[in-house]
Amino acid sequence: MKPIFSRRDAEWFTPSGQQSRHYFVAPLTFRERQAFRADLAREGGIYPAHAQMLDAIRAALRELAPANLAELLNDIEAAEMSPDDANVQAKMASIEAAVALDPGYANLLAARQHYMGMLPYVAARHALRDWKGEGLPPFARVRGLVPDDLLETLPQAELEAIGWQASILMQPAKDSLGNSEAPSPSPASLAPLTGD
Repeated sequence: MKPIFSRRDAEWFTPSGQQSRHYFVAPLTFRERQAFRADLAREGGIYPAHAQMLDAIRAALRELAPANLAELLNDIEAAEMSPDDANVQAKMASIEAAVALDPGYANLLAARQHYMGMLPYVAARHALRDWKGEGLPPFARVRGLVPDDLLETLPQAELEAIGWQASILMQPAKDSLGNSEAPSPSPASLAPLTGD
């Protein structure tokens, strides 16, 4: 029986437009993924959920109290129901622009931006195993991570590309999806809900 792996193999990665530098990126083990997630939470904070963003938009609109409030709230609901409708999404984009300076919504946008900006950096820190090429300093890992001062020597575009590739390698390969047993329910999912 052939074993089924839920992650891809390590690979040499060459960022787009780069031909002289190559980076060896490895998929993370279970423990490494947990360390990555904890590190990302420390470095990147929390990624606000879509529902949270929409609630902040609604709150901002209610505070602004435009004459067409009901229509705008309907447009938000339509955008939720039709994520692939370009016309509906264009209306949603104009609503988002109108409330962009609302402090509650702006803080959530900033949190999202920070999280997404840190994700590739933290992923590269955890997944890089080696590099070779023109202009690169000697590679090193300390306590299982590439040191920050070493990562800072890489051009931003390359570092981001490496990090996004590392993130892709953390995901199960398409051919292994659905080939494993469903996970057991977590203890939290078995706990009864309380009214408080």
